Amino acid sequence: MAQRHFTPGDKPGADSVHLMEAPQPPSPAFDPECLKIQETIGRGRYGSVCKGSLNDHTVAVKIFAQHHHQYFLNERDIYKLPNMDHPSLPKLIGSDERINPDGRREWLLVITHAPCGSLQEYLRHNCVDWTALCKITQSVTKGLAFLHTEGKNKPCIAHRDLTSQNILVKEDGSCMICDFGFAIRISGSRYVVNGEEQHAETTSLADVGTLRYMAPEVLEGAVNLRDCESSLKQVDVYALGLVFWEIATRCSDLYQGMAVPDYKMPFEVEVGVHPSTEQMQVLVARHKARPLFPDIWKDSNQAVRALKESIEDCWDQDAEARLTAVCVEERLNELPILWERHKAGISVSAVSPTINPTSGHLRDFSLLPQLADTDYNLCNGYARNSTTESENTGETLLSPSSPGIAHPPKNNAAVTSNYPIPLVPIQPHI
Repeated sequence: MAQRHFTPGDKPGADSVHLMEAPQPPSPAFDPECLKIQETIGRGRYGSVCKGSLNDHTVAVKIFAQHHHQYFLNERDIYKLPNMDHPSLPKLIGSDERINPDGRREWLLVITHAPCGSLQEYLRHNCVDWTALCKITQSVTKGLAFLHTEGKNKPCIAHRDLTSQNILVKEDGSCMICDFGFAIRISGSRYVVNGEEQHAETTSLADVGTLRYMAPEVLEGAVNLRDCESSLKQVDVYALGLVFWEIATRCSDLYQGMAVPDYKMPFEVEVGVHPSTEQMQVLVARHKARPLFPDIWKDSNQAVRALKESIEDCWDQDAEARLTAVCVEERLNELPILWERHKAGISVSAVSPTINPTSGHLRDFSLLPQLADTDYNLCNGYARNSTTESENTGETLLSPSSPGIAHPPKNNAAVTSNYPIPLVPIQPHI
């Protein structure tokens, strides 16, 4: 028989801000005896995802194996933090502990079901138009901005594994950020891991995530933990830029009547489906490469130009020069307006102050030899109807920066823009 498993939280201290806030009590509507687990709809890094039924409502059930108990606890505790209700996040319905048919203990998280599956799987099989692109990017960004913002009794949260696999598509075309197994609560230089508050000045943090989405400073183990909160937010924003690129490459309106290319993961052309840590370090950290923008994305269309500039400002090599999620949200609000002006043939002489051109000059860059590995099949992670495991992940030990290293903050003030000519097959970022 299933047994409910809930771990009570400790009362927060006065100096703990909201990092150690006790999780909310379980939903009284959740009765594990009423939960019916149906077919498996995906497999991820730490377990499987099944479709389920609870009181005649369709739900998603994440099943964690016994040796992944800590990831279950971390994700459950993130969901149960106070004031976590948001349209761009799944809702936790309940959690449970049970013995599976093999006699092994496992843990369940019952969350909102997204019938369209992961964003990666959705883009693999569907193109989007500009309106759909705006809806997807805006909803994802709102979710990330919400996580990054400290609110009443709600701490700031860094996701640390933002990918198109960890974003779900709802029936209305908007999205939800999911998979909080690596997420941590942060405030300044303090963070909570495994339920214990740590201080970044005196401890090291093992940073983790999906390799192809890792920011250059993570790949190099050079995250500035003296400002842990800002640094980990910047890591999320870098990954957000790559997700935007994925969405845009499947937008039919950007190809002006030409066929939309097949879906590709970021850097898939350069390093294949299962890149190594060394490959990503060489490509992203050393050579500062970023995914290529198609030539047909004309800069004469100010909406497209604004989207490209926002992507570039998200994945900037300098972490402190990247946008905040809140700033990205403000920029995206302008995209529908700029698109309608372009369609109407209205010339806009100046870009809005929230859409700031980036400056940069490209240098010649030689393609790294032997980076691509084409012998692997695509992995869909938690994608709908997928039974493959998640792609490569990595772990980097991050230590506090040397006191002598200073990184002056950069703002996003408008500057003169020199739009780079894309290089083939990868685009260095300078």
